Amino acid sequence: MMNNAHIQTKAVASAQRCGRAFVRRVAVCCLFACASLSVAQANPGDKDRDAQRIVDAQRVQQQQRQFEARAEEQRRQLQAQQEQHAQNTADAARRGGRVMTPDERRDLRRQINEVGVDIYKNAPRR
Repeated sequence: MMNNAHIQTKAVASAQRCGRAFVRRVAVCCLFACASLSVAQANPGDKDRDAQRIVDAQRVQQQQRQFEARAEEQRRQLQAQQEQHAQNTADAARRGGRVMTPDERRDLRRQINEVGVDIYKNAPRR
């Protein structure tokens, strides 16, 4: 039951991301449609203004792509962090009360010995 809720939550989040991306793309398309209409309705002799409008529209499109790329990268990083946290939590729950593996015991013994050398020096003789 818990697993289904987790999967459904991820599905809802994925659907929301797709919806947001769709809305952004529609907004960009509307922006270009408005820009092209304004260019088409402008005076034919205003080539400088037409060129400036085209450059502005291209700049807006580039900024939108950069924004979407940054947002997607942040989403990927957040998802990777969440997956790492879930993995760490699962590992901790799985380990529970089990005995340490030989590698873990060796690493712990090494760490204790390294610290012990600094803490427990030769006791002063009486």
